[in-house]
This record gives sequence, C-alpha cells and structure tokens, in this order.
Amino acid sequence: MPSSTQNPMPDSPITFVLFTFNEEKRVAWAIQNFLQFGRILVVDNFSTDRTVEIAKSFGCDVLLNQNQGWVEDAATTAKVKAAVQTDWIYWASADEMIDGPSMQRILHAIRSGKYNIVNIARKNYYYGVFCHNAFVDRMNRIFKKDAIDFTGNTIHNFGRVAVPKKTICFLDSHKYYVHHFISNTSKSYLHVMDRYTDTEPEMPVESLPRTRLCARMAKVFVRNYCFGGAYKAGFPGLFLVLNTMYYRALTRMKQYERKHGLNVEAILVRNDPERTALLESCRAAASDAP
Repeated sequence: MPSSTQNPMPDSPITFVLFTFNEEKRVAWAIQNFLQFGRILVVDNFSTDRTVEIAKSFGCDVLLNQNQGWVEDAATTAKVKAAVQTDWIYWASADEMIDGPSMQRILHAIRSGKYNIVNIARKNYYYGVFCHNAFVDRMNRIFKKDAIDFTGNTIHNFGRVAVPKKTICFLDSHKYYVHHFISNTSKSYLHVMDRYTDTEPEMPVESLPRTRLCARMAKVFVRNYCFGGAYKAGFPGLFLVLNTMYYRALTRMKQYERKHGLNVEAILVRNDPERTALLESCRAAASDAP
C-alpha cells in the first residue's frame, strides 16, 4: 500500500498536474514518477474506476472537473491555475513518464531564475516499442502560471505564450524528453481518432488541391518513417506512422463532409438520381424482353 501523504523535495517550486479519466491501470506509474519532486494535483474527469482512490492513496490532491474531451480549454486551465499553489506547473498525462536526468535538467532551469517556460520534446512508444523520433512533438508543458494564456484556446494547441521568447528554455531533444506510452490497439485508436476528429472539423483549415494533399501525406510518411527512425521499431513503428496518417486523413474527410453538407441523409438524396436511372433502365429492358 502506498504512503498516504505526499513527500516531495523540500520547498519544491513545481506542482505536477496529472489529467486522468479511468486510468487505474496507469496512474500509479505517473504518480510515482513525479511524487518525490513536487506536489501532485490529479485533475480527474469523473472516472468510474479506481483512479481517484489510487491518487488519494498516494496523498495526491484531486480536482474533479468535467472537461470537453480535451484539457487545454480556458475553463479547465483557469480551475487548474487557481488550485495550484506553486509558481510552476508541469502539465502531464497518465500515459507519460520522464527520466531522472530530464527531471534534473527541468529543475535546474526552473531554479536558475532565467526562465518562465521550459519546452521539452515528447517521444512515442507504440505496442511497447520505442519509435525514436516518429511524430516527436515539443510542448511548453513546464511553465509559470501567468506565462501562458489559454483564453480561446482550441484542441491540439497550448495557449498563447505571454512572455518573451528569450525566457523559454528549449531542452535538447536528443538528451531530454517525455516518454509517451501509447496503449491503444487498432480498435481503441479508431475510437479516439473518431472522437477527436469530430471536434477538429470546426476549426478553420487551409484548402488544399488533391495533388498537394497527397504530396503532403507522402512527406509525412517519409519524414517520420524514414528520417524519424520509425523503421527501427519494426512493425510497431510502421503502424504508428500509418495510424497517425489516417488520423490526419480522417480530419480532412470530416472537414470536406462539413463543407459540402454531407451526412447520411444528404448522400441518400445524392444517390437517388442514379438509382432512379437504374430502375428505369431495368423497366425498359423488361418491356423489351421477348
């Protein structure tokens, strides 16, 4: 049984904010990863499993918050900032962990007094295999509370930087990065993609000719599978690239459907003239039959 009280390093300047929903199988890993470095605030989307119970057993503070399916919206971030007592926030998920040297480098940057934000890369594991730099991303996930403005923020964005760029510490992605443990199967990934892409078509996006769209998708494959090193991970690396490409394609499909008013009923109506013509051809053939 874990300790019932948090025991972070003395005078820690940072609170680790951990977002959860039904994460009973993963949340203890993330909590133990951060526990000795600072306070932990678990922001839970009303889980129906033991997530909150596990968090409390480690002495974590818990904030129950109904989000919109993503956690960087203005309402959620305002609640988080109000609940955090330290100057610094680390924005975390239950499927992520960080190694010791990276944590030391983050704390060194914070204590230097030079920075308002620490920007760090995130690298992916798929089917339990490290996929190198395939779809590596960077995020201002460690920041002073007033350094990022989330007003009007949209899905897959992380607010507006409200401090000079020179006060952002960009950590070397070759040495320091967040480990992202994707646990989706192909079936569960499809569910996630469908849910996220239901939101993304609402966002304005550039209109691309078909040839440029195809070229862009090919570029995504080459950049992540070849140059990003996903090929080193074998089939898991290949499947990560293909799934992520499908995610982007699905976003475009839904945007096209929305733009042209395409739903099941509209498609049925569009098919009616062709079906009518087929019936008429059959009637004509029947009347001409000997």
